[in-house]
Parts: sequence; C-alpha cells; structure tokens
Amino acid sequence: MTEDQAKPIEEIEEKEEKRKIRVISQMDDLLGIQGQAYIKGQLKDALAYAHQIIELAKPEDLKSFIREQEELIARIEKLLKEREEKELKRLRAEQERLRLEKIKKLKTELNQLEHSFNAGLIAEDFLKTEETIEKAKNLLPNLDDTELRSKWQDFEKRHIEAKTKKELIGKAQNLIEESIKLKEKFLFDDLKLKLLDLIKQLKDNEISEYLKELEYIQKDVIKAEQTYLNIVQTIEKLVQEIATLQENKKFKNAIAQCENLLKLAESIKKTNLIETYSKVLIKLQKDLSFQELKETVIKLNEDGLSVLKKGEILPSLEKFKMIKGSINYYMEES
Repeated sequence: MTEDQAKPIEEIEEKEEKRKIRVISQMDDLLGIQGQAYIKGQLKDALAYAHQIIELAKPEDLKSFIREQEELIARIEKLLKEREEKELKRLRAEQERLRLEKIKKLKTELNQLEHSFNAGLIAEDFLKTEETIEKAKNLLPNLDDTELRSKWQDFEKRHIEAKTKKELIGKAQNLIEESIKLKEKFLFDDLKLKLLDLIKQLKDNEISEYLKELEYIQKDVIKAEQTYLNIVQTIEKLVQEIATLQENKKFKNAIAQCENLLKLAESIKKTNLIETYSKVLIKLQKDLSFQELKETVIKLNEDGLSVLKKGEILPSLEKFKMIKGSINYYMEES
C-alpha cells in the first residue's frame, strides 16, 4: 500500500475514533445525569436515560454498557413496581381513612338527628320529626349499615304512629264535643257515620284513649234516635187523631191532644209543627168557646121560655140578660 493510499484510511479511522469518543462522551454524560436522577429517586427519568444509553451502545456493540443498563432497567422497573404498589397501598389506606372519617361524621350527624327526633317526638312536634327523618334518609344511602337503616325505619314508624294517634285523639275530642250539638239538632245519621268511622280508625291503630267514651256515645245515639223516632211516630198519630176529633167537633179532646202534640214537638224542636199546631190550638179553643156559648145560649133560652110560660116574667128576663152577657163575653174574648 502506498503512502497516498494509507492516508485516507487513517483519516477514516481517525474520524471513526472521534465518533466513538463522541458516543462514549454522550453516554458518559447520560450516565452522569442518570446517576443524579437515580439518587434523587427520579426513577422514570433514570429508566428513560438507560434506554437512550442502550440505543447509543448497541451500534458500537458495547456489551458491558448494554448489560449494565439492562440490569439497571430491571432494578428500576422492580423499584417502580414496588413504589407503585406502595403508593397504591398508601392510596388505599388513605381512601379507607377518608371512608372511615366519612362514616364517623355521618354517624355523628345521625346521632344528633336521633336526639332531635326524640325531642320532637316528646314535644309532639311532628313537623320537626318529619324534617329530621327526611334529613336522615338523605344520609343513610351513604352508609352500608342495615342496622342503622332498620333503626330509622323504626323511627319513621314511631313518627307515623304518634302523629296518627294525636290526630285521632284530637278528632275524638272534637267529635265528643260536636256530638252534643248534633244530638240537639237530631242529626243522628251524620253523627252515627262519624262515630263509626272514628271508632274503626281508633281500633285499627290500637288507640284506647276515648274509645270507650265514643262507644258509649254510639249506644246513647242509637237510644236517642229510637226515642226521637217514637216521638215522631206518636206525633203522626196525634195529627190524625186531632183531625178526626176536630171533624167530629170533640174540641175538648182535640185541644188535649193538640197540647200533647205541642209538648212532643217542642221536645224534638219541630218549629214548623209547633207553629202550625199552635194556630190549630187557638182555633180549637175558639171552636170550643163557640160550642160552649151555643150550648149555654140554648140552655138559657130554653130555661127563659120555660119560666115565661109559667108567667114568671122577671126570672125570664134575667135568663135573657145572661144570654146577652155570654154573647158579649165571647165577642170580647174573640
């Protein structure tokens, strides 16, 4: 080989040597940066540098570098996996801690709501107990606690029972008071219906308060209604009897029965009937007065004529004066 031929080869070898030096220099730089990253715990960065170093070492067939970086990659991946597992464990522990804190907070809130519910129930403040139950219902889905759910279901049942009991007792008190007025007005059907409905509700809800009193009123209403119906029936008979007596001009008997009718009508407050038969009574009394006058006039007239036939003029005149007096008295009374 001549000197001129050897020179380009040397240049090529020199360039190649310089290139290798640059590659190794790059690798040394990356190794330095990688070492810093590794020391600082920046494992993902160190892992990325390892792959870069291997990419640089492969063309140069730097097996020791490649092997060293592959071993480092294995260690880093193991460390990363351990770190991830540790982080995952920490996250799970943190989640569990937060979950337990949330449960503790929810249970504290529910405990406070329970005190509020009991206070409202004692005070019979059912608006408060209902609001408390609604608040608890919003919290319970966040707790996987069947015991607490069951507990608040029981609270809701107690709320409904207590509220229903208060309402029914209030209705019972009002109906007891109202029953007096309804009986006085003889509105038996209305009263019986209300009593039947309320007694059923009290029994259905196992409420004993006022039950006996209402049942007593119920029995009393049935008796009062029967008495009322008997009076109405008696009045109907008296109406027919008075009409017959009036037609037969038996005014005294008609007046007696009319007075009986008015007493019965007053006892059941039959205003129209009282008004009608008060007028009938007045007419009967007038008819009786006229009948008695007529009988008196006839009697006195017969007596006067009898005395006159005997020639006793003065006694006869006296009889006729009595007739006039009776007629005048009737006219004045009328």
